[in-house]
Amino acid sequence: IRNPKPQFADWLIEQVWTGQYAGLYFVDNNKFRVPWKHISRKDCCEDDSKIFRAWAVVSGKINTHPNDKAKWKTNFRCVLNNLTKRFMMVEDHSKDSDDPHKVYLIINNESNYGSPHIEEIAVEDYDIDIHSSLTSTDYTPPGMEVHHVVKCDLFDDLSHLPTVNQDALLNLPAAQPSLCDLEITISYRRREMLKTQVSGPLVQLHYQCDVPEPNAQTLCFPSTDGLLDHKQIEYTNRILGSVQRGLLLEVRNTGIYGYRQDKCHVFSSTSDPREAHPEPRKMPQNEMVQLLSFDKYMTDLIAFKENRGGSPDYTIHMCFGEKFPDGKPLEKKLIIVKVVPLICRHFHEVAQGEGASSLQNDNISLQISHHNSLMELISATWPDGPEHTMGQYF
Repeated sequence: IRNPKPQFADWLIEQVWTGQYAGLYFVDNNKFRVPWKHISRKDCCEDDSKIFRAWAVVSGKINTHPNDKAKWKTNFRCVLNNLTKRFMMVEDHSKDSDDPHKVYLIINNESNYGSPHIEEIAVEDYDIDIHSSLTSTDYTPPGMEVHHVVKCDLFDDLSHLPTVNQDALLNLPAAQPSLCDLEITISYRRREMLKTQVSGPLVQLHYQCDVPEPNAQTLCFPSTDGLLDHKQIEYTNRILGSVQRGLLLEVRNTGIYGYRQDKCHVFSSTSDPREAHPEPRKMPQNEMVQLLSFDKYMTDLIAFKENRGGSPDYTIHMCFGEKFPDGKPLEKKLIIVKVVPLICRHFHEVAQGEGASSLQNDNISLQISHHNSLMELISATWPDGPEHTMGQYF
């Protein structure tokens, strides 16, 4: 059985008491010092990094960075500096050539500090290290690496998409959802920043990109203006800065696909976001991947209607810059994008209220079990309506 990771504050105080770390000890009842020698110094030895390595071991970061002393120290520093209600640095002697160290005051010595109602971001809650060293020019936080991949022309793969007919997009019947109608919601931690509906086969989610993709509807991530927590603002801005050209969403007759263009890692899931996945799905860079299969949706919808299964999964959650789903609450993630195909929601609601409200719904409900594909169901439901294939947009 894996031991749970200890609370950093209580763990650190315990380590000070042990006396087993060189340079880590109490200077009076409520103050302790931490050795802070820069790893680039020639006289830097294993003992100088011992406390940083110890936290990397108990926090599990050692598995990701087994030999990276700078990373151990960065992680340790970020967690320590975040606990402003527990510790306060009162002396900084880190530049001292003979004895570099820092002195911290314990301002709250209660155990199990950090109850769930605390609104501050707990740094150790995040699997990515978004706290890059502000003084290092060659450090890039994991999850934001630049991959030197020669990008093929995206539209070699999307050559079937000619120029978009904007008039068709603006004149969709409100009562009949289109295959390409998507509801997109962007949330920064608990706060919903944007909720909108787009209609079209290609959508670009970007952040302040000066050169948008041709033939795509563009949707820019909101700025952090209006957020109050300064740590949340800082970390969110770091992720946004790596989004750049961002992500392309494409709706095809077979499903919804995604294409990650820049360095920010993106994890996607259509399963329950509250449940941890043993192998979270990270989208590859410069490769089109299926995020939602319409065939699977139809199979699950029919099973749901016939009481052979639960509700079909069709909501796509994408987490930018952090591993997901990892069992942690969705509200703790810095940037979440939720994509709901409205045609899928429509038929799900029809199946839920089977025959309850109108003759049209009765007919649709009967049709659901008689069609194997979403395209067949759409055509049978609205035989005299507009084309619900990709052709209506071009």
